This record gives sequence, structure tokens and C-alpha cells, in this order.
Amino acid sequence: MPAVQKRDKSRKREAILNGAMQVFTEIGYDNANMDRIAEIAGVSKRTIYNHFLNKEHLFQEVLTQFLSEQQTLKQIDYDPAESLEAQLTAFANAELFLINSPSRLGLSRVLTSVFIRDIDYARRIRSKYVSPHEPLIQWLTAAHEDNRLRIDDAPLAARVFYAMIEGALTWPALFQQAIDMEAAQPLMDELIFTFITRYRSTANRQ
Repeated sequence: MPAVQKRDKSRKREAILNGAMQVFTEIGYDNANMDRIAEIAGVSKRTIYNHFLNKEHLFQEVLTQFLSEQQTLKQIDYDPAESLEAQLTAFANAELFLINSPSRLGLSRVLTSVFIRDIDYARRIRSKYVSPHEPLIQWLTAAHEDNRLRIDDAPLAARVFYAMIEGALTWPALFQQAIDMEAAQPLMDELIFTFITRYRSTANRQ
């Protein structure tokens, strides 16, 4: 395939995904249809079907792109020269990627509603990905080996960390109202301080 044709195909696919994301966010999965997505994307409905089998397939591609972007943000290597607070804040911000803009918050609400309604579908989708906790588990293990944190069970500690961030910030934003990230910073700082205090290595306690 000529390079120009490949670029044109790639641009159309990107336009379709962006259009679908907008439509799913604005009117939800059930109300979304290919006609509306084609209109927003600026392509024909036939072009959409050239790229995606159906609405569910398109939704899965939007989901894959969305979760992949977040997972990329979570790829944080442990740095012995950087403060624990700064590194854990980076993990927290990667989690809050889901809600830190109106468009991503809207899409997160759609995904949450679909997952809650169809638990088996949610499990099938999640099974395609490495655990979202895995990067933090690796980071916690490295911090333990560096004797800065005492982590006897890294998967459990990762669950504790995300339970704190999600419970205090993510879920309220999804089910109540958008969170002012600047106003939420003191709460996030307190959560991270509490986590570090719980797991700080005895050798590093003051």
C-alpha cells in the first residue's frame, strides 16, 4: 500500500475513534449510532464499517485506546534519588487521568455504566490487559529493596494505595460531580502522606 494511502487510512481511523469517543461521551453507548459517529467524524458510514465491524467493536477500540493511554502514564520506574512523595504523586495523577478533563470524565462515566451493567463484559475486557496495579507493584518492590519502604505484600499495598485514591477522588467524581484538581491537591497529599507513613521502612522513620 502506498505511503500516502496508509496515512489517509490512519487519519480516517483516528477521526473515527475521536468522533466515537465524543458521541459515546455525549449520549452514552446505547444511544450512540453509526450515523451520528460518521457525522461527527466527517466520514461516511461505509468508511466506518471499512475499519470497524460494528458499534461494539468500535467501542472496544475506543476503550483500548483510552486505557492504553492511562497505562502508559503508569509506567513509572523507581528512582532512588527522587522523593517517595513525588513518585507516588505521579502514580496518583496517572489514576486521575480518567477524570481530570471533562471529556475523559464523561467517557469514564460511560465505561463505568457499561461495566456495571455487564460484569462479564467488564471481566472479558479487563482480562486482555496486564493488571493496572502491576507498575505500582514493581515500584513498591523496588522501594522495599532500597529499604525506603517496608512492603511485605506488594499487591496488597498497591490495592490499599488505589483504594485510597479511587475512594477519595475517582469515584466521587464519577458519581457526584467533577473534581477541582487544584482544590483536591491537599487531600491527595494527605492520602500519600498517610500511605508512606504506614509503609515507611523502620530504618527511615524519624
